[in-house]
Amino acid sequence: MNNVLNLVLAVSALSLTACGFVGDDKAQMEQAWLAQDQQLKTVVEQIRAQGIATVAQGAAAGSVAQCVASQLSKDPLGQLVSVEGALVEQAKIAELMTQLQAAMEQEVSFSQLFDLLLQGADLAAYASALVDQQGLEQALQTVEQLARSGGEFATQDLGVHFQQLLQECQQG
Repeated sequence: MNNVLNLVLAVSALSLTACGFVGDDKAQMEQAWLAQDQQLKTVVEQIRAQGIATVAQGAAAGSVAQCVASQLSKDPLGQLVSVEGALVEQAKIAELMTQLQAAMEQEVSFSQLFDLLLQGADLAAYASALVDQQGLEQALQTVEQLARSGGEFATQDLGVHFQQLLQECQQG
C-alpha cells in the first residue's frame, strides 16, 4: 500500500503543480531569489536535473557548484532541494519532518489522499523526492531521524536553512 500511496502522491503532486494549482507562488519567489545570483541559480538547476552526486563529481574543485553539491550531500535535508520552491519553504524543519513522517507511515484512502494533497501538496512533493532519492525504507528512516532530532536547525525554516547553506558557498 505504501508504494501505491507514494506513486499516487508523486503523480498527483506533479499533476497539481503542472496544472498551476500549487507551487506557483513558491516557485516564483524562489526564482526571484535565485535571480540575484546566476551562479547559484545554475547550480540549483543542475542539481535538480542531474542530482547532487553527479554535480559534485563533475564540478571543478573549489567551485561554487562543488561547494553547494558537497554541502547538500552532507546535509540530512539536502535531497529536498530537488523540490521546486524548497529554497523559500517557510515550514519549520521539525514540523515538516513530523508531518512527512505521519504522511508516509499511514495507509490513506483516496479521499484522505486528496485532502492531504489539497492541504499540503508540497508535503507530497517532499515525500516523493525523498522516496525517489533514497527508496521507501531509507526515506522513512531519514524522516524519522530528522523528526526526532533536536538539531540546531530544527526550528529554522527549510528555505532559510537552504539559503544559508548556498550563501556560505557563495561567500567562500
